[in-house]
Parts: sequence; structure tokens; C-alpha cells
Amino acid sequence: MSRLKIIGIDSEKCIKCEKCITSCSVRLFSVERAGMEKKIEFDDPYHFCFRCGHCISICPTEAIDYTGAEQTYTFEEVSTPESLISYDDMMKFIRARRSIRIYKDKPVPEPLIHSVLEAMRYSPSASNRQSREYIVITDKEKIAWLSTKVSNLMKTTQRLLPLRYLIAPFLSSSLRRRIMSPRTKKSLEMFFERTDSGDDMIFFKAPIVIILYAPPYSKMTGPDAGIALTHGMLAAQSLGLGTCWIGFAQEYLWRSKKTRKTLGIPKDRNVYGVLVMGYTDIKFERAPPRRELSVKWKK
Repeated sequence: MSRLKIIGIDSEKCIKCEKCITSCSVRLFSVERAGMEKKIEFDDPYHFCFRCGHCISICPTEAIDYTGAEQTYTFEEVSTPESLISYDDMMKFIRARRSIRIYKDKPVPEPLIHSVLEAMRYSPSASNRQSREYIVITDKEKIAWLSTKVSNLMKTTQRLLPLRYLIAPFLSSSLRRRIMSPRTKKSLEMFFERTDSGDDMIFFKAPIVIILYAPPYSKMTGPDAGIALTHGMLAAQSLGLGTCWIGFAQEYLWRSKKTRKTLGIPKDRNVYGVLVMGYTDIKFERAPPRRELSVKWKK
């Protein structure tokens, strides 16, 4: 997979405005002076550049030479993105987003799926690693197969419940509280009652399952995945599609090396998110409330 690489400056295009120097957080650009003349230089012998592209974006004359990446994208509001959408409209859009668990039996055109993936592609990541990879499943039989696999994890949990008093001392405090709670036993019973009646309690019969996986490069891998999938969820909503993040499937795939191998996920990758997507078969009349933020101001 090719990656962006800054290779220098086109001296004929450069107007020596020094904006690249200002924008580079690792100071890879400098001014070389010879008498009254000056020249902007780029030097990265230790490969400090993390390919953020700020120098490319800020140069008024497109003088930054680079390889391994697409052409830049410009539009009228690129310097004033706040003019594209008001805060009130943005908040309406954000608050309208729901986790959808009721889907129409209707395929999603492939171009729309690509549009959602494009939104994920442009999400930020720590040190601009862009290391996320995706599997898109649209085959009903494969989705049903994976749903059954995840459900089997729930069955294992149900079988272990009678032993909860024995295993509780070896669990974390949060997991211990969960397994000892009567609610857990009841929720598992309800889960399998609905599963036995034909409901898909894992993927909700959504026509698309998207799996995000990546190398575990740092503690930021998980947050990076969350940002990418959030971009995808909002993009899907703009296209008339619903989404839901499936934590059970993510947990199962994190644990099951065999299933990851079957899906073609390399050994050095972990699953950091599973998203279902499709046309929603439910309409909401209002946005629900949220609790107040807990904020400490330090002034």
C-alpha cells in the first residue's frame, strides 16, 4: 500500500511565503539564505514526517512535491469550513443519529457503501497512521454464519453462569458485578428466546456488516477506530441509511483467532469495530435526552 511521501519543493513554483514552515509541527522545512536571496528547503533524514499533508494543504502555489497519494482536493469553502453548515444544523444531524436495530430486507447499492467507506478513509488517526482496514460482508449466508458464531459465545456465557460463584474471584470487579447480577441471567434467557423464535439478535438482519481491523500499534488504535466508524455512521445517515455498532461481534472476533483467519484477517491484526448498515425500517419522532455532562473547569 503506497503512502504519501514529501520529496521536496518545486523551486519554480515556490513564492517563499514560509507557510510550510509555519504549518509543519516537526519543523522539516527551513529557510536557506544567500545574500538577499532565500530558498525554502525540506529535509527529513530521520523520517520524522508523519504525512499529515498540512504543508500540501497550505501552500498557495502547489509547490510541495510528493508521491504515493491522490491529487489534492479543493473547493470554495475549504478555508472556511464553518460556512458549510451551521452549528444548529450540525447538532440536529448529530442528535438525529440513532443505533438502528430494525432494517428493511432491501439491498444497499454498492456506490453508497463506497461513499460510507470514503468518509471513514478521511477520518483522522494518531500520527496519521491510516492503518485501518475493512471487510464488507453483504452475503446473507455469511452474515448468518457469523451471527451464529457470535451467538455461540453467548451460549458459552450462559453455560458458565451456574459456576459464577467459583469464577467470580478471578474476574475484574466490573465483570464480576455483571456476571453476579440477576439481570445477566434474565437478559441471556430473553436473548435465546428471541433467537429461537427466528430473530437475529446479533446483526438484526441488516444487509451489510462492516468489520474494521488494524495492527495494535498503540493505545490510540481503539480511539482511531471509533473516530473512523463515527465518520461512517454519520455519512450513512446522510445517505438515508441506518447503522449500529455491534459490541458482541467485536468481542467475539477479538477472542476467536479461528474466525479471524476464516475471514482473512492477518495474525498481526485485531478487530476494533463491527458495524451493521442498511435501510432503516423505523422512523423516530424526536431525539431522546442525554444526561448532563460532568465537566471540571480549570481557569
